[in-house]
Amino acid sequence: MKEDSMSTKGMLMNISSMKGKAMKLTENGKAYDVLLKDILARDLFYDDDTPMPSLKDLSVATGLQYGKIRKYVEETYHDLVLDHEARPVFSFTKIRYEFLIRGWRKGKFMSFEADQLPVVPRVGEEVSVPFFSAYMGDSYFFVEKINHYFEEDTQVVKLWLRPGFYNTYWRYRKDKAMEEHELGLMEFINLEEHELKRKLGVGKKMDDYLTKKFGLS
Repeated sequence: MKEDSMSTKGMLMNISSMKGKAMKLTENGKAYDVLLKDILARDLFYDDDTPMPSLKDLSVATGLQYGKIRKYVEETYHDLVLDHEARPVFSFTKIRYEFLIRGWRKGKFMSFEADQLPVVPRVGEEVSVPFFSAYMGDSYFFVEKINHYFEEDTQVVKLWLRPGFYNTYWRYRKDKAMEEHELGLMEFINLEEHELKRKLGVGKKMDDYLTKKFGLS
């Protein structure tokens, strides 16, 4: 993909996400140095409250001609991303673990971070987290999914925990329902597990059994 087919906003966000590496480009005496320093000072990627500047905003802030701003953004992006020989090498020397815990009750969430883990839990494994049981109402969870993403020199590992025990059948049934659009996306995001199961008819035989034997549902 050529630079002229990419959005200015997209290139600015990519450049800002690699702040440390992009700053090294200012040591090369390129025509875009002043613009690049201004872009990095805005911290567009990591600060959600920073507004996206227009080409005119960047022209006024840097004193550069309006007609050259887009060209300089493209040149910066080329040197930082598309030039395979000259672009900086990535080195992720740090790691951060983020645990995101969902409780039984609607709206019950908790999160915490760790910079070291002797053993990283895998999807489906059970985890006991006793630190927040008074608030969460439970201390036994399972790993529902794991995400990885990268920022500057850090690899971030997100572990999503749910209460209870991992069920391979329910995992399959929920994935099938998502793939076949049996429910809307927001329902999968907002509904609790028992609400999803009821809508998808999972566990109905058990509900019928409890209703018949104990008058429960």
